[in-house]
Amino acid sequence: MLDALDLRQRLDGAYDAFAPYSRPLVLHVSPLRDSEKLLKQLTSKPMRLLSVEDVQEYASAALTTVGTLEDYKYFLPRLINLAMESGVVEPEMIALKLKGSEWWAWPKNEQRSLKEIFVYACMNAFKQHPDDHLAGKWLVSLAILTTDLGEVRTYILAYNNDCCALQIAHLLLSDTLFARNPSERAYWEYVPETTVNETRSWLLCEETRSLLLSVGSRTASNDAWLLEKAIARQEELIQDRVN
Repeated sequence: MLDALDLRQRLDGAYDAFAPYSRPLVLHVSPLRDSEKLLKQLTSKPMRLLSVEDVQEYASAALTTVGTLEDYKYFLPRLINLAMESGVVEPEMIALKLKGSEWWAWPKNEQRSLKEIFVYACMNAFKQHPDDHLAGKWLVSLAILTTDLGEVRTYILAYNNDCCALQIAHLLLSDTLFARNPSERAYWEYVPETTVNETRSWLLCEETRSLLLSVGSRTASNDAWLLEKAIARQEELIQDRVN
């Protein structure tokens, strides 16, 4: 099972993998942005100490209107680190930028490090309460990276705990994953249709249903309503498939 030490080791591995890239001395930006101010925000302290406020503008604009790929690789470990800690830096946006940069053609150690840390971050998120972290953000990020989700889905159900069930409930109640129109799927729009359908089937399978029912029957917390709604939603979606 995953623990905090495993996750920290993967994160340290990402810092090591991208250590050859140098801190930028100049940022090439759109004329609408303040290059000097942005560079100061990003370089006024050691990278591992950069805050969400320091990187927020860069995280969304990188590779489109700010900076080069080499710049992005330098900051990438810290961006992933902050994505684990805060909803402000979105893992989905990082995944889209990696996909647009053809990360599968990067050096093997960089590919391996990224895959490991996204997988472990996703699995770790499914062990957290949804009020603290939404695991669906990491699941769709993995799907955007075209990572095979089969093993990850198996591990998630093996957790068989309350937080895992609540995270799955959030996915079932989402209006995006099950939207028929791809343009209404938010970040799932960027995921291959095969992966979308496989993820839907996983959420509607008997093993997932058993997890929701078992946790729902034993919990007396304020989260019971969420599980009840998810179980009802699952039944509706299964019926839609049958019909």
